[in-house]
Formats: sequence, C-alpha cells, structure tokens
Amino acid sequence: MEIHGRAVKCLLVGLAALAVETSVVKGQAVGGHIPEVHGTALSGDKVDLPMALKGKEGVLVVGFSQASREQVRAWGKRLAEDYRESSKVIYYEMPQLAGVPRLVRGWVMKKISAEVPERAKARFLPMFDHEAEWRAVAGYGVADNAYVLVVDGDGVVRYRTEGAATDAAYGEVKRRVEGLGAK
Repeated sequence: MEIHGRAVKCLLVGLAALAVETSVVKGQAVGGHIPEVHGTALSGDKVDLPMALKGKEGVLVVGFSQASREQVRAWGKRLAEDYRESSKVIYYEMPQLAGVPRLVRGWVMKKISAEVPERAKARFLPMFDHEAEWRAVAGYGVADNAYVLVVDGDGVVRYRTEGAATDAAYGEVKRRVEGLGAK
C-alpha cells in the first residue's frame, strides 16, 4: 500500500513539473535577456537595444517570416494606439531578415519601406543578425507567428506570447506592460 501511494505521489509531482515546464512556452513570464541590437529604424534613427529601454518598458514584436508580416503589423497598430506618444513605453516591430540574401536586401528594404506608413517608421526596426538568439528568447516554434516580448528597462523578457493580436492576447500584453510600472 505504501509503495502504491509513493508511486502516485511521484506521478503527480512529475505531471505538475511537466505542466509548469510546458506553460513557459507561450504566454508566460520567462526571464532571460534580449540580444543586443545596433540597427536603424525605417525613419533613419539609430536604435541600440537594450540601451534604448533604460527607464522604460518595451514591447518587441518579432517576425521570422514574410507570412508573419500581417500579425506583426496588427500588433504594431494596436501598440501605436496606446503607446505612440508614451514616454514610458517603447515598442518596435522587428522583422528578422538575416535569411534574406545580401544581394537583394536593398530591394527588400525598399519594398518594406514603401509599405510602412511614415508615422510607423520610427517603430519599425529590421534585424539582420542574431537570428538564433532571437528565436531562443522568443520561444520560436511556428514560423508564421508574430512573437511578442514584454521587456523591462534592462532588456529582461518579463512576458512573451505569440500569434494574432486578438483582444484577449493584446489585453494580456497591455496588463503585463502596465504591471511593470508603465501607463
């Protein structure tokens, strides 16, 4: 009888550990630092992350494929509605373009720049390196998803989620941003 009870306890502990481990994949606080970025927004402004986050909260929307573009754009629009004029929250749409051959990057960037509205260009930061690190910090799994990272002023990821900018998903991101102290 005692062996059976111990086996049940071990099984329950194992299942609980598995549940905790799998819950970190999507929609959970995660820790870990974002990779450094030294880039240029479409507006021409130089951006250095995580330095640009000092004293602020950040929301970084990362896309790893052309098919993720619509989700990234939708997140960017929602973030702009709430935080475009914020002095406490900074956000970026960040397509990962490391896989684009150097020979055609200029053409791709011209096409992207033509599609992004002027008012959104300061918050559009294309990335050309550290793809593996970004995939790791984003919890990459589905190429066509947008990956949303809520980041504190030190560049530590405090929450992440992926997929479409539904009302529920956006509401949770906003709650997490405001939970870090930003309004």
